[in-house]
Amino acid sequence: MLRKKSEVRIEERVLFGGKNSVFASWLIEIPEFKGAGRVFQRVVVPPMCEIGYHVHKGDSEAYYLLEGSGIYNDNGTETELHEGDLTFTPDGTGHGFYNNTDKTAVILACVLYNFDKDKDITGLRKIRRTGSFTRKELHAPFDGRGDFYGYLLLEGEEFTGAGRVYNIMHMLPDCKLGYHPHNGETEAFYIISGKGIFTDDDKEIEVGPGDVMLTGTGHGHALENKSDEELVYAALIYSDKE
Repeated sequence: MLRKKSEVRIEERVLFGGKNSVFASWLIEIPEFKGAGRVFQRVVVPPMCEIGYHVHKGDSEAYYLLEGSGIYNDNGTETELHEGDLTFTPDGTGHGFYNNTDKTAVILACVLYNFDKDKDITGLRKIRRTGSFTRKELHAPFDGRGDFYGYLLLEGEEFTGAGRVYNIMHMLPDCKLGYHPHNGETEAFYIISGKGIFTDDDKEIEVGPGDVMLTGTGHGHALENKSDEELVYAALIYSDKE
């Protein structure tokens, strides 16, 4: 399924009692999570606006700062966040974000449910700074073409049993992610920059910044970069818990 940028639902909200409104684009709607989570959003935080402090119960949230900077409340401790930083707030801990600058901040927010409720995962709370991510190299994946590289946003226990992949991927020019099916899980692509050709089962569609693609159980997909610029996208794979 393809959801073009113009079709993505945008909601203006005051979040958790924060200062002023933020604007959340619903990249994945709640029923599309198949019980694995509840948020995958592009959240625009204008200057002097805030996502209020809140504690997670039964789920965990990752913030990846796509643009801008601001003050992050990390379970009661304030620290600066900058473009390319990631935070992970596990079940039982809290966070918030305040844009104290004169430029817009943009956050990619992902909330997945905790399916190991008997385990204390509060120790997984962390901030990963730009340049500290695990790098992943791919060559012609799924009988595709060319070289890819990416950065792992979540790893191992941080998925809390809800999924297995959350990466920022860079597809070089003239590269292709080969066609492959998914079973028992859904993969979401969110295009951050660049253009590509998305194969949705047997249909090819041109995609660009802001577009979202979902491939669930019983369906297959591929992605190709025919341009002379990198194609950068977020890839999230979560389990079909229903």
